[in-house]
Amino acid sequence: MPTLANIERRYIGWSDESISQSSQVYKEATWCPDIINGSDLLRCQETAALFYPKTPYQGSQAFREMSFGDWELRTYEDLKNEVNYQKWLTNPNEVAPPNGEFVDEMGSRVRAGLKSLQCYHPVVVTHGGPIRYVLTQFAPDERDFWSWDVKHGDKWTLCWDSRQCFEEEKRCKSLSVERLTESELM
Repeated sequence: MPTLANIERRYIGWSDESISQSSQVYKEATWCPDIINGSDLLRCQETAALFYPKTPYQGSQAFREMSFGDWELRTYEDLKNEVNYQKWLTNPNEVAPPNGEFVDEMGSRVRAGLKSLQCYHPVVVTHGGPIRYVLTQFAPDERDFWSWDVKHGDKWTLCWDSRQCFEEEKRCKSLSVERLTESELM
């Protein structure tokens, strides 16, 4: 769910903001897992509580958004004339924000976090960057990082033939996305 920084279209990585009070869920969770895993940041914990109010939440740094370093809480307008920023937009795998993470650094964290989950059908509440990374690496069709349209309140489901296929980092066999909120922000 969006925070004020999201609404203002700021890069929000490791800043720990609450979600906007206007966040509304219009679709109840039909399946109640034993535990929700996700980012240790407040906005993911609050989002999980909206969708699964009676399910325990296990937060982990593994599922945090990418660290935007010096670009944290800045906007496109603030950064558009910086050469390094333009290079990052063109090739996020080769350029990192100053004092921030490379996409692959974030991806290594996320992959390790996913592999550490013990249940067969885990639910993970995370951020746009980790979702784009997972889709780039594991979706049935290959796309680059920026081509995935990831919005707040989307539920992405990836299915593999087996846990072994996932462990071997093969592409999943199916992918679906479901809109769970009223907000069309991002």
